[in-house]
Amino acid sequence: MTPENCDDNFYVRALVYDKKAAKLEEDQKVLIDPSLEGKLRQEMGLEPFVDTEIRSSIMGVLVFINQETIAYVIGRTSEGNFKDGLDNNKKSPWNEVVNETMFSTKKKGSYISLSMEKNMMLKIQNENLLPKGGSSDQPSLEHRVFIHFFLKKEKANLPKYIFKHMVKALTESQTNNRTWIPYGKLISEIFYQGGLLRGLSETRGFTDDILGTVTGKIINGATLANMKLIKPDSVIKLA
Repeated sequence: MTPENCDDNFYVRALVYDKKAAKLEEDQKVLIDPSLEGKLRQEMGLEPFVDTEIRSSIMGVLVFINQETIAYVIGRTSEGNFKDGLDNNKKSPWNEVVNETMFSTKKKGSYISLSMEKNMMLKIQNENLLPKGGSSDQPSLEHRVFIHFFLKKEKANLPKYIFKHMVKALTESQTNNRTWIPYGKLISEIFYQGGLLRGLSETRGFTDDILGTVTGKIINGATLANMKLIKPDSVIKLA
């Protein structure tokens, strides 16, 4: 089984476990036993709800992914600016803010006229950080606010952005029956660092060759500096 197969199986069985799903669990318990009405989750025999997770299984092994999982894997603390629920609201004050950052004017400009730096950041964002499943290169307001933080060198909560985008992509794929699978390499890295592939190889007779384990190095600003694509003194490590 290759990492791609693992990704496929993960998303096929995946569900978003949030407050709504937790409430449904409680309702089902009460439906079976009305005496549990008003009881705490622990009293119902349920685990406490901590935070939203993506839950799935790979070859019978339960896999839970949350914001902190992503933070651990990418080596970035779950801190910084985050703006949610923007969609493409044309009346949002953020439109003028991001237009000023990208086009140096409050009015939306042409993406063709963007500088090489901004075009590169947009490309990295659309294909890696907040990947777009469609063919359109036009970023949403959420995408533009995200890139605004980077261009202004303001710390963004990258793990939270990635996790929320992953949840959104999963929900859309299931609702609209889309076959696009985002963050394939990140999911594989989570399996690898979380010991899933190692556990399968040790307990179920699978080897790395059979599993097709492939991992790579994380590319960051220091990597680009080493490749002499940017100047070393332009790399700023965020605290």
